Amino acid sequence: MTNEEENEWEEIGIIGVDAGLCWVGDPCYILHRENKPNDIGENWGDFCSTFYEHEDDGFRQYSYDVGHAGLGVCITTGYGDGVYPVEVRRNKEGRIAELRVIFIAEEEE
Repeated sequence: MTNEEENEWEEIGIIGVDAGLCWVGDPCYILHRENKPNDIGENWGDFCSTFYEHEDDGFRQYSYDVGHAGLGVCITTGYGDGVYPVEVRRNKEGRIAELRVIFIAEEEE
């Protein structure tokens, strides 16, 4: 892989959004668990309530039950619902080094 290729963003897929929100985090901490993490609440209504009570500037950092950050981050998605491209950038070994989701393309600004 050349240095030029190393710095290029590669579209890997899309995400569909119907809640105007995007979650970034490891799904093993929140899916299929008998006891959901306290910070996300017991159901969708709880999750939305806690997000909008605590979000600042369109995002919220979620914490593990033991109290430290890292459970995940939830962010608002540009203009809300829609389909958004997901891109990655790889390092010189070809490993994914960065992720981005484009909520508002430059030509839309």
